[in-house]
Amino acid sequence: MTLSYLISTLLYILPCFLLLFLTFRDRFRVPLIPRISVSLFIFSVIGLSGAYIFMALDSTLLRTLLSLPIMVSAVCLFCNAITYDFWQGVFIIAFVNCYVENVYVLSLYMHFAITKVFPIPSSLRAIYTTFPLTVLSLPFAYMFLKKLLRPALDYTVSLKIWRTMWIIPICNTVIHSLTISPHLASSYFIPGNAFFVVPPVWILLNFTTYTIILQMIISMSKNAVLQETLHLSENQISAQQKQLEALQHHIEQTRRYRHDMRHHILAIKGFLDNHDQVNLESYLHRLTDGLPALPSNYCENQVINALLCYYSEIAENENIKINFSIAITETPFFSDTDLCIILGNFLENALEACHRMKSPDKFITLKISMPSRLILVILTENSYEGTIRRTKDGTFLSSKAENRKGIGISSITHVIEKYSGISRFEYQEPVFKASLLLNAKEQPE
Repeated sequence: MTLSYLISTLLYILPCFLLLFLTFRDRFRVPLIPRISVSLFIFSVIGLSGAYIFMALDSTLLRTLLSLPIMVSAVCLFCNAITYDFWQGVFIIAFVNCYVENVYVLSLYMHFAITKVFPIPSSLRAIYTTFPLTVLSLPFAYMFLKKLLRPALDYTVSLKIWRTMWIIPICNTVIHSLTISPHLASSYFIPGNAFFVVPPVWILLNFTTYTIILQMIISMSKNAVLQETLHLSENQISAQQKQLEALQHHIEQTRRYRHDMRHHILAIKGFLDNHDQVNLESYLHRLTDGLPALPSNYCENQVINALLCYYSEIAENENIKINFSIAITETPFFSDTDLCIILGNFLENALEACHRMKSPDKFITLKISMPSRLILVILTENSYEGTIRRTKDGTFLSSKAENRKGIGISSITHVIEKYSGISRFEYQEPVFKASLLLNAKEQPE
């Protein structure tokens, strides 16, 4: 293997590894160092061996066919180190490979712009322009992966879309290998020839396509989150409206009883004057039964209390046993919005789980305590039937849409992270348990 091929291979391997490490370093499986070391070593061996075989092959088709198993092996190593599934790994590796190939093509154009001569691919003259262009483009490639590819993957970590999305970068790689790469050092690659403008246009088309597709995926996912937030806000408004209606009804009943109180006192006085004990007791019993019931009051926080009353009414209408124990003695340091996100999502998920049950033994238990103004502990339990579905990284899947990430749990997780909290989820049919601890003093200002 010549020195130029060796350097070209390293210029392919090292940027790929650096981009993958910087973009996905928080998703490495444990143990971290052994997995990275083994994966990097095997990938380097495969890459160098592939470059050596490429030198011995004259057929473009054979080189293309050889590149596919090399890419599959790279995907397997990537998935061994990172918590993404195989099809997502195919898309990621193929995309990074596409970036490296495009940098190589642009480096030839940059060399021509400087020297007015096109170098032979993989020659030392080509490397002189490939290296600085790689260094200059790496930050932009990293921002692209961090701002577009990574959010698209995380928002849709469990969607089946990735089982087909990988076709796009793979097709780009195959077309590049069959049509563009073989002609880079041929007579087609001469200014004035129609082929001369194809590679830059192809590169522009590639990344424009990726940008549009990834932005569409992110927008769709954000819209789903906004719809969930809107749904929760509507529930909060409905809860407060129902609580207000209950209070107004209670006020009207109390006003009517106060108006009739003089008549009741006169009637009681008449029974006492006549020593009519039997009728007095009967009258008091009827009077007591007609007293207006006080609205439920679980805590002093009106927003949270309205939300709890709203969900408790729904649970009672569906014959679900509820047990709310709310011990908030001080004004919490947590925003009402954040608490409503947690409680609203927990209670809605619990109601949905109970609603799907065929067994009549349905229950929801909620306990909230405040050891101090800055610490809040929430414990929930609910009955359920069926299977709780999660991804390899522990993400809960939605029961409303197949293989979709649970938006409600994601909202709860966001609030937990905001307050540097701790969460724990346990489930063994028929009981699902969730424990949360929020620490307001750790909230970033």
